[in-house]
Amino acid sequence: MNILIISDTHGNMNLLSSVLEANIDCDTVIHLGDNYGDLANFKNLLEEKTVYKVPGIYHPDYLNGKLAPDKLIEIDNKKILQVHSKNDICKEADLYLFGHTHDWEISNSKKGIFLNPGHLREKTEKGRTASYALMEITHDKFHIRLLDFKHNKFLEATI
Repeated sequence: MNILIISDTHGNMNLLSSVLEANIDCDTVIHLGDNYGDLANFKNLLEEKTVYKVPGIYHPDYLNGKLAPDKLIEIDNKKILQVHSKNDICKEADLYLFGHTHDWEISNSKKGIFLNPGHLREKTEKGRTASYALMEITHDKFHIRLLDFKHNKFLEATI
């Protein structure tokens, strides 16, 4: 299963469109907040995909409690927790997906694997190049690739 992981699109339809079109073969798309509603503009690219999303911390329904700040899913017997902010992590998982900082991160700890795909807000924001992640789960491992907005891989890890 190929999984596209994005965060912090902030209404940048050009970057979002480019990433979705370049990864049309992905089975699943995960949006980690701040303008996850941007995906509604790409129903034609997402119609046969599984889409998971969580709100950003400024989303009105996050603020009023109507939307949960987290989503726990299971793929290939792996628990994956999705949040926008690390502050909303309150469940156990094998993999923790988060956004908010606009800076990519992959780390492994006793608690689990942490992955932030970066942002798609602007080509460069606060000195951070726009980025996203692609992930496959195979043989009980996570194979993660981080790519910049031009779809060039700059980091790869199998954990």
